[in-house]
Amino acid sequence: MKISLCTLFEGNYHFGVAALSNSLVAAGFSGVLWAGYRGALPAWLTGSPSYDAATATYQVSPDFQLRMVLLNTPVHFTYYKPTFVRDVFEKYAPDSDTVAYIDPDIVMKCDWPSFCGWFTDDALSLAEDVNWAFPSRHPKRLLWSAFFAQHGIASTRPIERYYNAGFIGVPRQHVDFLVLWERLCSLVLDYNQGVKHLKAGGSAALFHSTDQDALNFALTAHEATLNTAGPDAMDFTAGGYYLSHAIGSPKPWNTPHIRNAIGGQSPSVATKAYFQHIEGPIRAFSDAEIKRHRFALRLASAIGRVYQRR
Repeated sequence: MKISLCTLFEGNYHFGVAALSNSLVAAGFSGVLWAGYRGALPAWLTGSPSYDAATATYQVSPDFQLRMVLLNTPVHFTYYKPTFVRDVFEKYAPDSDTVAYIDPDIVMKCDWPSFCGWFTDDALSLAEDVNWAFPSRHPKRLLWSAFFAQHGIASTRPIERYYNAGFIGVPRQHVDFLVLWERLCSLVLDYNQGVKHLKAGGSAALFHSTDQDALNFALTAHEATLNTAGPDAMDFTAGGYYLSHAIGSPKPWNTPHIRNAIGGQSPSVATKAYFQHIEGPIRAFSDAEIKRHRFALRLASAIGRVYQRR
């Protein structure tokens, strides 16, 4: 099975792409990470002798390439995920059997052979969200069904869980799922009046988590089998060993670790996982910056062992 990976980033999320790439090398992944982006590329990439500007390719290791794709879309990238995954299938890596999208604030924790068990040619690969319990007759699901029914899209199966959109693996057999998800994202975008933020309105809003809500309704309107893991698979609960997802803000590369610790918030598991993958082969930080980050993280962790906000 040929598996291609992809991600989307802009602004300082390039620091996340660097750590994600490093974690894939550490895991033993062989292949390509397609990175769609807006704006200027970071100096750690364009200034590296391993970067070929003509092909927009960074040879991260002998077996792993980071391929950059400049995108021209006005919408928030959170709505663009299904479109980009489909483009990888159809334009960039048409020989792929499976394409998996991974957010740039995620790092891989396990070895690649262990991770590959998640992918089969007949199923979507997903991980439950931090708020994973979402009954099939939940009030918001009923409202979603009523909304999408107006557009000719019906829920055809009950699902009791809510899945995170930061990672999804799609086999070629179910490329049509991406078309459905893309259409739902467009409808949600129109409903939210072209919102340019990750979240829309308050938690009770019909589509607060935008693309993620669209994804979770799409799962009820499509027949694909689901290969699923619990919230631990993204370090949302203890005991995880697949991925570590630094949800929320600020992101690990922006977090004032010591100030947060003094305020009673210890460094998260995902933050610590991120900083395990900053030294290479891609070095997005200088030696001095790495030392500063590691010192702040150690001190913040020490503070957190004796003081936490209740």
